[in-house]
Amino acid sequence: MPAKFVSFSAEEVPALLPGHCLLLNVEERIVTMLDAGHICAQGRFSRSAFRLLGLLLRSPGGAEYAELLACLSCSEPVFRKLLETASHEQVLALLAPQVERWSQHLERAACQGAPALEKELKIVRRALKERSGASTILQKNGFALTIRTLYRKGYLLTRTSL
Repeated sequence: MPAKFVSFSAEEVPALLPGHCLLLNVEERIVTMLDAGHICAQGRFSRSAFRLLGLLLRSPGGAEYAELLACLSCSEPVFRKLLETASHEQVLALLAPQVERWSQHLERAACQGAPALEKELKIVRRALKERSGASTILQKNGFALTIRTLYRKGYLLTRTSL
């Protein structure tokens, strides 16, 4: 079975430097950063980290917790369609049923108190920020990208300060 590739240009992802692009090997979960056809950075991601990075690449203003959880729990065909979708609005429409369900679930957890909500968000935090998380892999492999927290809202992919 041939590998499936999806590319993202600097015009699509504001966090990328002008002239750079990202090439995602969907089958192997390998992300490659190219500049004028030369490889600048490359890394292999866990399933969860790859899914959340894919959503953040399609979300220039960041993604809310419910959207991130929906992306983690959606089917593989829905996730692949998400990667090929052109805009954040189309991504949200694609994930709408799951986002609504997760929004309600997070509201119920928040009513139970901060520990209950933190427990629900732990899977997102691990996939993005811990040792094998997407942000760590991006930084270790020289992508000049990082994932920042949007206080009490979600996460945002940004360019690393030089």
